[in-house]
This record gives sequence, structure tokens and C-alpha cells, in this order.
Amino acid sequence: MQRINNFLDTELIRRAKQWQQLRTTLFKALPEEFRAFVSYATLVDGKLTIFSESPGWTSRLRFHNTEIIENFAKEGMKVTEILARTAPKPEPRQQ
Repeated sequence: MQRINNFLDTELIRRAKQWQQLRTTLFKALPEEFRAFVSYATLVDGKLTIFSESPGWTSRLRFHNTEIIENFAKEGMKVTEILARTAPKPEPRQQ
């Protein structure tokens, strides 16, 4: 039986692993209560964009910039700028 990875696009697999590392590194830098409210993050050319589900959590994220930058540096990822954005979680689709 072939492994499922044989059927998946290698670029897709690489990007999924990269995103998982980014998420793990971010959560190490933040207090535990943020985990439920941070929905997504991207890192492009040193610019880390973090999305949380409400303006209140977005504002609170900004107080942790130093810890975030230091934690990413420990993992070998260079962050030169942090943007915190609000993106509410989508409502579940009703059928």
C-alpha cells in the first residue's frame, strides 16, 4: 500500500510543515490564553502577521512583540516587523 504522501504535492507538504513550525514557535512566545484566540499567522520576508478573532486580543498581542521576536530568533527565523490583525472566525455553515 502506498503512503498518502506519495499522492500529495510536495510544495503543499513543505508549506504545511512550515506553517506548523510557525504556529508552534508563536505559541511558545505567547501566554497560554492566546492559543484559543489566535487563528492564523504568516511570515513573509521578515514580516510576521498574526490574526486574532477580536480587536481586544489583537491589541493584547502588541504587548508581546519582544518575546515573539526573541522566540523566533531562537528558532532561526528572522522577524523584523510584527503586524497584528483582526479576522473573526467564520461562522459554521448551516446545511
